[in-house]
Amino acid sequence: MKIKITHSTTYKYSSTVPRLIQCLKLYPSICDNQEILNWETSTSNGKIIESHFDGLGHRVQNIFIKNFSGQLKITSKGILKTKDLSGVVKGLKEKVNPLCFLRETHLTKPCKRIEKISDQAKKNNKNLIEFAHKLNLTVSNSINYVTGSTTTSTSSRDALKQKKGVCQDFAHILISAARFNNLPARYINGFLLEETSSGENTTHAWVEIFINDLGWVAFDPSHKKCIDEKYVRVSTGYDFIDASTIKGVKTNYDGDELLESMVSIENCQ
Repeated sequence: MKIKITHSTTYKYSSTVPRLIQCLKLYPSICDNQEILNWETSTSNGKIIESHFDGLGHRVQNIFIKNFSGQLKITSKGILKTKDLSGVVKGLKEKVNPLCFLRETHLTKPCKRIEKISDQAKKNNKNLIEFAHKLNLTVSNSINYVTGSTTTSTSSRDALKQKKGVCQDFAHILISAARFNNLPARYINGFLLEETSSGENTTHAWVEIFINDLGWVAFDPSHKKCIDEKYVRVSTGYDFIDASTIKGVKTNYDGDELLESMVSIENCQ
C-alpha cells in the first residue's frame, strides 16, 4: 500500500523567545515494514540541521533560533510503501538491547489493576506469543476509548482508575502489563490510515513487545489487533514522553506557548 502523509505542528509564542531549540524525530523508521519513497521536513523559521542517527535508529534533526517571536510551523510530508508482516517488525536499524525496555517510567508504573489484567491474560496460553495476543485483548477491554478524556501526563494507573482514555493510554497500559510479566515493551509513535467520518486524522500510538526467537511484535490495543499495512512507524521510546517526535527547549522565556497540529493521511495506491 502507498500512503501519503502531511503532518504539521504549529507553535505560537506570546512574546519573544531569546533562544529556542527544537529536536526533531520526524523521519519514518527505516525497516522492512515500510519503504520511504520520499520524505521531507521543513520549518517556517530557522534552519533544519542534520544531527545524527541515535541508537534506536531515529534520524535526529535540530532547529536553533534566537530572539524569535510569532509562530513556528514544522511540517513533515512524504509517501511510503507499506507491507503487512503480520505484526512482526523486521529490519530495524537499531543498536539498543531489548532488555532496556523492561525499565518502568512514571507513566507505565504497574498497579494492582495491571496485576489483575496480567492474571486474566495468563489463562490457557500455550506460548509467549499467544500470551501477548491475549494480553493485548485484555488491555483493549480494560478501559473505554473516550476522546479528550486524558492528557499527555496521564499514567496507566490513572487511566485504569477512571476507566477511559485514548490510544496513548491503551499503549501505556499494555506496556506496563508486558513489563510486569518480564516482556520488554515500548511505545510507538506514528500514523494510522483509517476511515474517519470527520475527515480529520491525528497521530497514533501502539506498542511493540519483544518475544524471543521472533523479535519485536507490534500490537495496537486500541484497535484490538496487530499492526498491518495501514500503519507508519516514526519514533519509539519508554513511553509517550520519551517517544515524542518533537522536543523543545526555551531559555529565559516567561510567555505562553500554544500548540496546534494537523495530520492528513490518504491511500495513494
